[in-house]
Amino acid sequence: MTTTKEKEILIDLGTVRIKEYDSLNVKIERLEEVQNPISKETTSKWRFQGYADTILNALKLIVKKELLIDRKAINGLETYLKKVELCNAAVLEVMKE
Repeated sequence: MTTTKEKEILIDLGTVRIKEYDSLNVKIERLEEVQNPISKETTSKWRFQGYADTILNALKLIVKKELLIDRKAINGLETYLKKVELCNAAVLEVMKE
C-alpha cells in the first residue's frame, strides 16, 4: 500500500504559502474562501496559484500577482498603495531570513 507524504511548506506568509512540489519546482498556494455549490457552505481552503522553479521566483510571482493583497479591503488609491507597501515589506522580511 502506498502512502502520500505531505509536501514541506518552505515559506508561510499567512494567507500565501510556498510548498515543495518536486525536486525542480515549488508551488504557490493562497488561502481563500470557497463555496460548495451543492451545500452553499463556505470554507477556507488552500488554492493553487502557480508554479515556480525557485523560491526567489515564487516570491517575485507573489508580488507580481499581488497575492498578499486583499482586494475586498481596498476602497481607494491610498489603501491600495498601503497594501502594496505591506506586501513588499512582508516579502523583504522573508528574504532577510
